[in-house]
Amino acid sequence: MTAGGTASPPAEAMRRGVSRGLFVATVVVVAVIMLGAGVYVGKALYGGSSSNSSKYLVVGTNIPFPPFEDYNYSSGTYFGFDINFSMLIASQLHETLVIDNYDDWDALLADIGKGVVDMGASAITESGHVGTTRNATMTFSEPYYEANQALLVRSSSSLKCPTTGCTVANMSSLKLGVQAGTSSDIWAAAYIGPNETGGSVTGFADVPTEMTALTDTALDGVIIDYNIALAYVSNSSGALKIAGTIFTHEFYGFAVAHGDPEGLIPSINFVINQARQNGTYQKLLTEWGLG
Repeated sequence: MTAGGTASPPAEAMRRGVSRGLFVATVVVVAVIMLGAGVYVGKALYGGSSSNSSKYLVVGTNIPFPPFEDYNYSSGTYFGFDINFSMLIASQLHETLVIDNYDDWDALLADIGKGVVDMGASAITESGHVGTTRNATMTFSEPYYEANQALLVRSSSSLKCPTTGCTVANMSSLKLGVQAGTSSDIWAAAYIGPNETGGSVTGFADVPTEMTALTDTALDGVIIDYNIALAYVSNSSGALKIAGTIFTHEFYGFAVAHGDPEGLIPSINFVINQARQNGTYQKLLTEWGLG
């Protein structure tokens, strides 16, 4: 079920088996159900984790954000690090996983906070100033991944940041793109915005649109999470490169409605810690090229 807009995928309901051998939960992809702009009825239809009659864990995400979450249009399956972890959590709860793609990042965060979905799994930063703001409307699990940002540029660019990291001086004169509402956007607004020297920062609704702007030379660079930048570089046929790292040392967490009214956080944290202890976490890091 797609909420917050009319994003694909896909248009018809279908049930898919798990493609990776570690997991036993089932992924369910259901039809777009909209009553109007910003109105969502999927959880009301399927029931949340707190419903005694329901066996569904409804998880909101925002694709494409590889290697954490993405969609294979050929096989009709979601995949990625966050998706695999969501499968583990659904399995722990003995529930069927429903992946719900949002085309609007801000709508996803708002709906997580209101309990419209049971859980958000979308490389959501929970630490620092960003986390402080988000903790006012959502409740987070223990951190499950530490990330930095990157400056992604065309391969023809001569820009190269020092090994100590990209600085505001490296970027203040550039035309930069960010995904609106993300930690990249918030970081750029705090540090680049007040120090622009002929440059600009433009917020985009989704990652593919800002990547198109970069390859079409409308932008000089894109600020985006480092591992996502790596994924886009590897799929660019040599057109893109990383100019350097922006060391933000932010932590991702799985998010639920503020105050955890469904009592999911203990189970989520149990899965995170169990995965670290039994080797599953490292297997997933290796599988998705994260460490």
